[in-house]
Amino acid sequence: MFERLRATPREWLLVRPPATSEGAWQWLHYAAQGAQSNGTWPPPPAYLELPAALIIPALDCSHFCLPAPPGLKRHEWPQLFEEYAQQPAEALLVSCLSREAGHLELLVMQRQQVQDWLAECAALGLQVSHGWAELQLLAQPEPGHAIRWQRERLLCLKAHPRQWLVWPQVLGERLPQAWRELPVEQMEGHWPSRLARLEQLPSVLEDARPVRTRERRVPKVSRVQRRLLLGCALLAVCWSAVYLLQTMRQLDAWKTQVEAVAGASDNLSQARVALARLKSRENDWRVRQQQVVAMEQAFSAWLQQQPGWSVSSNHFDGRLWRLGLSGSGPRPAVAEWQAMAQAAGAQLSGEPQGGAADLQLSFDLGEQP
Repeated sequence: MFERLRATPREWLLVRPPATSEGAWQWLHYAAQGAQSNGTWPPPPAYLELPAALIIPALDCSHFCLPAPPGLKRHEWPQLFEEYAQQPAEALLVSCLSREAGHLELLVMQRQQVQDWLAECAALGLQVSHGWAELQLLAQPEPGHAIRWQRERLLCLKAHPRQWLVWPQVLGERLPQAWRELPVEQMEGHWPSRLARLEQLPSVLEDARPVRTRERRVPKVSRVQRRLLLGCALLAVCWSAVYLLQTMRQLDAWKTQVEAVAGASDNLSQARVALARLKSRENDWRVRQQQVVAMEQAFSAWLQQQPGWSVSSNHFDGRLWRLGLSGSGPRPAVAEWQAMAQAAGAQLSGEPQGGAADLQLSFDLGEQP
């Protein structure tokens, strides 16, 4: 689970980001399982060649010991803290420090903040391969004891087993009761005077660094497989040729149908115009038929009310509908004929002609578009 060193370095350069934007980075030279020197950035040039480790400030991470739910996957760890952190799981970086007796010791950090620190380290020319929280640097205390590290305005305490406490100075000097009763080992300074064995600490940056992608090797193809692939390629070419031939034949058939309906055309634009003109004529004829039907229905209703009259002639030339009536009885006024025509989208053309027993009507259905 934890990232271990394949070849343990003899020396480390520990770097810690500043507590404020105006502050400077702090560094510590670790060698021979202990601190050798430290200071404010920059370190001696020779130290820049050492493997670097990013130290996560105590106030910028949270430490938890939780029961491990059965079947919990590693990528699901951040989901345990969504409600606590009031942030989506993707914004959290969760690393496991230990796993014993069904419990997980987890460290929670802001993923973006850690990535920003790593980017600053790269800009400083550091080769960061590991990362640890500040309280990981403290050695493991004996059972029933604690280590008290006073640095600047922050008090860090570590007790056995897996108990951490970060106590800012603004909270006062009175610690919680459980911590006041423990015998402590006192430390002061920018760095702990006694460090843990860094070679044995799990890194908290395992999921923060970009994942290296391996090049995929092209599988070897046997002679039989090559023949099969060649056969498939030939079949695909043959099928494409047949499909193209059928498409060309279908295009010829479509062209013949268009010429039969719209006439011969020299190019596609002329054929499109001819088809549009033909479609317009069909639509116009359909409208004319609807108008004639409406007029016939109106006259049928009038003839039922006038039993003395009947239709003697009926002719339609595509625009004018000529109707002949014969019979006796009162003749309707011109306004009544005009109302019938307007209801069908037409108009009476001229005055009704004929004698008392013979009446000729002409209705104009309008010009064709």
